[in-house]
Amino acid sequence: MNDPEKKIEASLLQPREGAGKYWWETFLRGHISDINRRFNQAKALYITVPAEAPLDLFSYVREAALCFEIGRYLPAIAIASQSVALILKRDRRLHTGIVSDPNDGTGTTLSTHSLAEAAKFGLPTALLLSPTETFDPRGPIAFVERSDRVLRGDVSVWFHAISEYVPSVEHEALDQLEKAQRFVVAWFNSSHEIHGA
Repeated sequence: MNDPEKKIEASLLQPREGAGKYWWETFLRGHISDINRRFNQAKALYITVPAEAPLDLFSYVREAALCFEIGRYLPAIAIASQSVALILKRDRRLHTGIVSDPNDGTGTTLSTHSLAEAAKFGLPTALLLSPTETFDPRGPIAFVERSDRVLRGDVSVWFHAISEYVPSVEHEALDQLEKAQRFVVAWFNSSHEIHGA
């Protein structure tokens, strides 16, 4: 029985020497088949001339894939989302004041409004839509909804307990990752800014 007088507190503890090795070996042994399965689901990002790749952007995409592969879905969703937001902030075609949605009150660059406007400027934002979705401002877009959920800290629906995910979040994280990967690759391959055209 809990003592009502005892205050519940959090603290940071230094792990014992060698604990990390034991933890990771145990984790990997118990999850290796799932990690291999997810590794085969997450596409590997490849570029013919690595020196020409935007280091930060491509690092985001690879990091999101790695998080997904080892079953860390929350950071996979967050980082995949930020790879798209980074492009919306960086692409010079969008420096006309349309990136921020004046109606959302948060100044975010990742919204249904900004994705719809970016499409008008030639960005491949349709790749972020699910088959039944459109850029209708009255309807939610799963990619934006997931990103917003992470930003708001409204993630309890994805967890049974601390760091114990519900099974359905794996599909959502993979969907977020794949959409971001396709968008980044299509944007990179068609970007005049990168290729000097």
